[in-house]
Amino acid sequence: MTWCSLLFLAGCTAASPGPALSPIPMTATPTRRPATSPAPTFTPVAFHVQPSRTPLPSPTPYIAPTAVSQGYGVNPLTGMVVADASRLERRPMAIKVTNFPRSVRPQWGLSKADNVYEYYLEDLLTRFIGVFYGQDAERVGPVRSGRLFDANIVRMYKSIFVFAYADDRVIDLWTNSDIRSFLVVEGKHNCPPLCRIGPSTNYNTLFANTSELAKYFIEQGKSNEKQDLKGFTFGSPPGLPSGSGTTIATRYSLVSYNKWEYDAVRDVYLRFQETQDGHLGEEVYAPLKDSLTDQQLSADNVVVLLMRHKEFYKSSDTEIYEMDFMGKGPAYAFRNGQAYRIEWERTAKDSLLNLQMENGRPYRLKPGTTWFMVLGESSAVQPGSDGSWYFGFSMP
Repeated sequence: MTWCSLLFLAGCTAASPGPALSPIPMTATPTRRPATSPAPTFTPVAFHVQPSRTPLPSPTPYIAPTAVSQGYGVNPLTGMVVADASRLERRPMAIKVTNFPRSVRPQWGLSKADNVYEYYLEDLLTRFIGVFYGQDAERVGPVRSGRLFDANIVRMYKSIFVFAYADDRVIDLWTNSDIRSFLVVEGKHNCPPLCRIGPSTNYNTLFANTSELAKYFIEQGKSNEKQDLKGFTFGSPPGLPSGSGTTIATRYSLVSYNKWEYDAVRDVYLRFQETQDGHLGEEVYAPLKDSLTDQQLSADNVVVLLMRHKEFYKSSDTEIYEMDFMGKGPAYAFRNGQAYRIEWERTAKDSLLNLQMENGRPYRLKPGTTWFMVLGESSAVQPGSDGSWYFGFSMP
């Protein structure tokens, strides 16, 4: 079976220093395994030479959005009115965006995503999968390879899925499953929506254009009609908080750690990312920006999801993990500078998460964007008296 016969939409032919935190036990010097993905193919056409391409937008100042809980033109993933209601008459788009090596930062387009999930990848690193629906982004990426966790997002959001590659074991699962028709990878004839910008020998030069992706999906004869995306509840704060929540620090490893800091003026959480490996509790951060807007990434909600992680496959040069993202699990939600102990529930593969208070009542998200931090069920949770929360990634 050829690569092109596996991936149907490829369009190809054959072939400031931060506070000290308790370190999570790790090996002192992480071992970086060589990349197992095949070398990227070079697409000679890039965004800026497309004759119909409009210029990339200039950096824009932050403008507080207007919240509306329901009605025509309201995005069910944010509870916000969208600028163009026609964008809601299509499927969401889930796009894999790399976070390492650090030279890929600042990435492109994540500020335009309605929801973003960050999870443990392998070799002490993390990666993002952004869900784009209410807004389009001229450039998203760098786009990198998929992992087993991503299929959960594709099914939950009934989305198109854009990724660079995946381990053959993962590809075999996906191409023989219900998400087969929604996989989009780079090919010789699909720029746009997927284009290489940069050296052909660099893995981190693949970028997506969401408006072109929606058009391309239809051109391939695929169904891109509006989906039922009910599930999230938005509104005013859902009762008494569990405490203040002004700083959310997450340490996935010595190599990958981050924090969110609450900005009371804008009423959002601002993202900071590590700039060097952390040893003996020493951690150094810098604002994580979006190259598309030149603004620091922010979120109206930060939700930490705890779930069971387990090995799917492991060898001397490959690690593949899967997460048990069905049923129920503990979670922590942050909005308006407050923290809430909640529970996540996923009752069906094709349904969005239900977020509930400890008394079983729905947890209401603040209207706006949400970042989900996915951690192992045995991860350390340490609330501080000063409104700080520390999460230390761990899995059995």
